[in-house]
Order: sequence, then C-alpha cells, then structure tokens
Amino acid sequence: MTVVLAKGANAQLPSGDCRVVVTVAGPAFDLFAVLLGKDGRVRGDHDLVFYNHPAQDGIAVAGDTVTADLRRLPGSVARVVVAAAAAFGPATAVGTAVRGGADVIEFPLPGLSDGETCVVLVEFYRRGDGWKVRAVGQGWASGAAGMATAYGLEVDEEPAPVEPPVQAVQAPQTARPVRPAEPPVLPAPASAPPTAPAAAPAISLDKVRRTAPGLVDLYKAAGVSLAKTGLGPLRAAVYLVLDHSASMTWFYENGTMQHLAEQALGLSANLDDDGTVPVVFFANGVLLVADLSLDAYQGRIDRLHERLEWGGTRFAPAMQAVIDHYEGSGATDPAFVIFQTDGEPFDRRATRELLRRSSSLPIFWQFVGFGHSRHLRFLRSLDTLGGRTIDNAGYFGAGQNPRARSNPDVYDRLMKEFPDWIRLARAAGIVR
Repeated sequence: MTVVLAKGANAQLPSGDCRVVVTVAGPAFDLFAVLLGKDGRVRGDHDLVFYNHPAQDGIAVAGDTVTADLRRLPGSVARVVVAAAAAFGPATAVGTAVRGGADVIEFPLPGLSDGETCVVLVEFYRRGDGWKVRAVGQGWASGAAGMATAYGLEVDEEPAPVEPPVQAVQAPQTARPVRPAEPPVLPAPASAPPTAPAAAPAISLDKVRRTAPGLVDLYKAAGVSLAKTGLGPLRAAVYLVLDHSASMTWFYENGTMQHLAEQALGLSANLDDDGTVPVVFFANGVLLVADLSLDAYQGRIDRLHERLEWGGTRFAPAMQAVIDHYEGSGATDPAFVIFQTDGEPFDRRATRELLRRSSSLPIFWQFVGFGHSRHLRFLRSLDTLGGRTIDNAGYFGAGQNPRARSNPDVYDRLMKEFPDWIRLARAAGIVR
C-alpha cells in the first residue's frame, strides 16, 4: 500500500524498522539524520548522523538512504529527523519515500523559493508504543549549520574574510611575502659548502636499497620534489596523521592508507635520518600513536588500524598529540605534518584556535583531503585562516581516488607551500 502525505500530515509506521530513500532532481545533496530528546534537542554531537558519522543507535546514513531500526533507539530519543542539504531552487523536485515492509509512505516536497539550502523532509516520533512519521518540509537558508543550531548542536561560526596572516616580528628587508614569484637566494649554513645546490638526503640511497627496496622509487621522487624547492640544506621530522572515522573504511580496505604511509616514509628518508615516521590515528579523539619505519612498514597500517574502533571526526586532539610528541622529542629541526582526512570535524572552533596557537611553533601542517570537494570546505579554509603568526598550513585535495595520482604529483603538491613557510619561519626566528 502506498500513502502520499501532504506537508504537515502524518501516518502510522507499520513496523519498527524502515528505510527513507531521498531523490533530488538536479543538484548533488548531502543527507542527514538527527536524533532528538523530548526537549527537541540533541543529547550530544554524536546525535548528528551523516557521511562522516554514518551510524548511531540504529540510525544509519548511506548515500541517498537513511536506514532506521527504531526498536534500537534508547528511551532518551523521542524524535528522529531526516534532512537534506543542497542548492535547492523553486524548480527542484525532492521526493521522500519511507519504505517499511510492503508499505510505502511518500512525501513530494513542494518547491522551495526562499533560498533554502537545508530542509527537514520527514521526522519519526514516538506515539504510545509505536512510531509515526510526519511530512515536515521545513527549510533553512543558513544551510546545515542553521538546522544543527536549531537542534542544539554546537556549530562553529564560519570565519569571516580576513587579511592574509602577518608576521609577529619585523622581518628583515630581504624577507619575501608568501608565495613569492621567485624564491629568494638564502645564504647556505656554515656547515654546508656555499656553492652546494642541495643537501644530501638524510638517509643514503644505498641504505634505502638495503633496508626498504620497495621504497626506492618513492624516495627518488620525493628527492626530486625537494630539489625543486630551492631551499638547499633541509632537515625535518615527518609526521603522518590518519583519519579513522567510519567514512574512511573504503580507503583503508583498498590500500590507499598504506600507500600514503609509504609515500610519507619515502619523503621522511630524505629529510630525517632516523628512518621513522610517527603515525597518529584519530576519530573523535586520538586512537593510537605508533611508528612506521624503513625496516617495518609493509602492511603495517593495515595491522595497526584493524584493532581500532571507527568513530567521528575531531581534529584538535590529533593536532595536540603531534605537538606534544614533537615538543617531547627534543627535536631542533622543524616538523612537517601530513594530516589526512575526508571530511569536516565536529570541533571546528578548537581546530582553528589550535592552528593559530601553533603558528609560532616550528610545525607546518599539510592538510590532505580525500573524497569529494564539497566535504572539504572547512579543510580548505584552514589554508587561509587569519590571526596566525605566519601561514603555517597548506591544503591538497587528493580527490576520490588518491592512489591513482602519480608519486611525483603527490610530492610536488605536498611541497607546494612548505618552502614559503620555511622562508617566513626563518625570517621570524621560528626555524633556525
């Protein structure tokens, strides 16, 4: 049996489980589910179910479908709303079909004409011992952030346009602005010959061949990209930070994360003579800090992550773990951090504050985004964040198939902004 609901109408759900299938004619859209208490507000950030936190208490989001096992919902949840975010317009056709057994409840959304970019389609709510579904059709011009705020989620404000970061100290007249048209000629350190065009790699090619022959091509490709920077002698500790939120499952299963780790190790062998890359796995918090080394790297990411839980996404705990590790190591060389993720974090405000505070430290954050660009807007915004001592971050969108990128392309992109940071950090006295 098929029932068609008008806006505001409701119907009894025949069973305790169902699927909500959403169709939007035209623009791409993101689907959300929000679990609400009796007061109409979430219990916490975990009650927002979306592509980067795809399951909670029997509610799961995947693509265009929300699967709801309402019998698994705890008594503290009184309602579940299903919403979509997109560039809606008056002519955008949005259909919602709630399927439970042989029954279908449909809600064709009327045209949206007030600039809505997020709309609640339907909601499930308790009635006696069962559940009912209501056709809602309520939209927000302020997008998913407006919806989230209405339900009590803490949503950070989007940063306002700002001037480029300025130096906290007066740089010498020879200092160059960020992204100079031509790299300045820097004096070579006393320990290197004045005419040396580049430093020898931290670890020799012969040692890489003996210890990790499978990394030779990566090691060589990284060396070529480093030579292009024109920085001359350079040493740095390389860190790798890996997202272990539930939406990352595919990237671990298809070997992409192991490949990224090997690329990081090939870079590190050029920059750091200890042959080791500290690896931080994170989700809602830090899950594990481990090492990746030339003599023990094959399959290591797979073995490490298999014992970890999947979770949501918070950047700040992982960033703080890197800072603590770096400061505790007693290192005098700067740190180059490859920070990988596929979506936006719950702690956007804390992330921005920590990035600003760390801008006076000898740490450069190279953010690498996996997946669709529309899920990486916040990550891109960190590249131009204001209020920092110097610009201490770069952004690289690796796309939906990062492993298909050539190694030279990956290393060139990783090194795109690092040289500018080195020059500014030296001028500001942050890096020797």
